[in-house]
Amino acid sequence: MLHNTVVSATIARPPDEVFDWVTTPGTWPQCSPITLSVESDEPWRPLREGDHCREHVRVLAWRGHFDLKVEVLERPFRCVLSGAVAGDSVLSRLAVHEHARIEYTLSEENGATRITRALSYPIEGVAALIGELVGFAPALDKACEVMMETMVSMLENPFLHGPQPDVTGEWLLHEADPLGDDAVACLVPASGECESLESFLGGLYRGDPPPNDVPEPMRQFLEATSALPSWACKPYIDEASKIFLEWGLLSVAAHICGSLPETYEMPRTAKLLNLTRQLDRDPTHADRRLWFTVRMCFDVLNEGGLTASGRGVVALQRLRLLHSTVRMFVQRRLETPHRLSGLASGGLWDTENGQPINQLELLHTLMTFSHVVLRSFDVWKCGLTPYQHEAYIHIWNIAGAMLGIRPELLPRSAADAARMFEEIKGRYGAATPEAVKLGGALVDFWTGLFPEAARTEAMKLMQYVVSTLLSPETAKINGFDELPAFSREAADIVYGCVKVGDRICREAFADAPASREAAALIVSLLIRKFSDPYEQDSGMFDIPDMLYERWVGVT
Repeated sequence: MLHNTVVSATIARPPDEVFDWVTTPGTWPQCSPITLSVESDEPWRPLREGDHCREHVRVLAWRGHFDLKVEVLERPFRCVLSGAVAGDSVLSRLAVHEHARIEYTLSEENGATRITRALSYPIEGVAALIGELVGFAPALDKACEVMMETMVSMLENPFLHGPQPDVTGEWLLHEADPLGDDAVACLVPASGECESLESFLGGLYRGDPPPNDVPEPMRQFLEATSALPSWACKPYIDEASKIFLEWGLLSVAAHICGSLPETYEMPRTAKLLNLTRQLDRDPTHADRRLWFTVRMCFDVLNEGGLTASGRGVVALQRLRLLHSTVRMFVQRRLETPHRLSGLASGGLWDTENGQPINQLELLHTLMTFSHVVLRSFDVWKCGLTPYQHEAYIHIWNIAGAMLGIRPELLPRSAADAARMFEEIKGRYGAATPEAVKLGGALVDFWTGLFPEAARTEAMKLMQYVVSTLLSPETAKINGFDELPAFSREAADIVYGCVKVGDRICREAFADAPASREAAALIVSLLIRKFSDPYEQDSGMFDIPDMLYERWVGVT
């Protein structure tokens, strides 16, 4: 008896392009949620008749590989692969299906391509019994559907094809966000009075619906940013939300210990962040600002956050307008009691050398949310699949486009993001006094989470975590090389001051890297300390109950 899984779709691309893409083994881990890797002599060229490759896969608890051979290849209309299947563990070998066959058939329909993928394998004996018990077939069928939907999205995304612009070009320093800037400017009259702007932004922070009588530039902004880009891939969005549910505790830790320090390495970004920090008379504002950033991550990554009028969409609109507001205050002298008016005093910003919060800086900062967090997950051995890496990059690409970044600048894959990030950092990153000040504020924030008696030891623990996530050069730029060295005794003192009692927290860190356990402990402290006060101040900043209950491990 054979189990057959057949999925079909129509793709708005010519058959030869679709055929070459689906028969290129290097693309399979990007679109298949069960593919872990592919071994092939030339993974980035289309297959030829007689070629062999090995696809490593994971379906539920089953891990194994497909040894495939191209039996038939009739470009661009038909490709048949067949071969043996083997399990990589004792249980997987018991549940093995000895032979599998994959057939792609393509046809042209009104300038588009109709593609069908048929997978078949025998089900009998012990393998059939075990497979039925664990739900192997339904899981595989679902994975095939997700693969096809993802494939369609990737092939129809115009920004994943063709030549890429140079993301280190100096012209990017001189372009900001005209749509957002015009929207903010329309609320400020020639007199420089900012009451209307402050009232509008205050309503966004409270979650109020925008008024109906906003000026035309603001109306255009709200319309343009109220829906996701046409190239948004739902399976990727759903997968990124699952990652957040499973590893969101660590994503917050990665943001504090990895993403923020990487941001400070950009001199112009560090200068602007330090200016805004200096305007805060109340020291708790630094904590609040960091928490608001974390809250934005929750809103974007939480399930349903990027649905129409979802909290993630509103959070991105809010942040984009805040960027434009800061940009305006930096470049205009405005008569207002708002604390940001201090940015314009004394001509603090030299716009001849680039716009504040420009396209290059927005792109670099975006990749600290995506690439740097993924890099941290890998350091902490979280075991994300290639598909999950691509999903996480994609959801932040959506956020980037909604924040005003040119879509053609966005990374096309996780590997592309890693390359782009290092290129930007290599050309523009540098040590500055502002970076050291911001790094010091981050140390103060970290140690402030701990009882006073353990703060020296907490600094040692922070040194250990950041040393695993950052290069020595980046750590030095932030002043972290001055932190006291980590010791096992320091860790014991820190853990003695708190009690980790949540079952999920304990199980998540069995046999995990020590820095992962330490980072998660820090964020558990952060969540318990700051979620309740901000929930009382504003309903916009509470942590969803499901995430709170799952993550809080400190009692």
